[in-house]
Amino acid sequence: MSEQVRFHFDPLCPWAWQSSKWIREVEKVRPIDIEWRLFSLKLINAGTEDPLSDRHSKGTPALRTLAMARRKTGNEGVGRVYDAIGRQIHDGNAEPSAEVLARAVEVADLPPSIVEEALADDTTMDDVRREHDAVVAAVGAFGVPTIVLESGRGIFGPVVAQAPTGEAAGELWDHVRYFIELDGFFELKRNRDRRPG
Repeated sequence: MSEQVRFHFDPLCPWAWQSSKWIREVEKVRPIDIEWRLFSLKLINAGTEDPLSDRHSKGTPALRTLAMARRKTGNEGVGRVYDAIGRQIHDGNAEPSAEVLARAVEVADLPPSIVEEALADDTTMDDVRREHDAVVAAVGAFGVPTIVLESGRGIFGPVVAQAPTGEAAGELWDHVRYFIELDGFFELKRNRDRRPG
């Protein structure tokens, strides 16, 4: 029997992208099913960012597109669209423009028109906010990736510069899962000495 694992992400975060590649590998070697969930770095950082940069705003169209993908195709479609967006933006160094989003949606076998549809429908932001607020309330999420197990326990991370593959991905999962379930465990951290990718 597979365990449902909620993976919360902002599609513009390169660290979450590497972790998403890792969790997809885990799904191949451990009995888990990934539930792709949205998280907005713009919402969590509201009021704390330099108003001249506001770099997290660039992710909002992608989040709203993913919300529309969920309405039309469910979790599996969100996973496909996120994978296609990540390949375009993080692996392909493309800017997160409407054209890039439309291309990603098309690669994910959905009509590219859902980008315009998502951005024309203000309720897609309500969907994003609902998923974001739910994980903040449930586990105190403050960034991505955030992983939540069926038990309701969650944790920020893991933050990896390069996604492990195969059994190495499974072994990392075994340790991460152990720490998520360990009562009283809160944090391990070290300085990042490289960029993801």
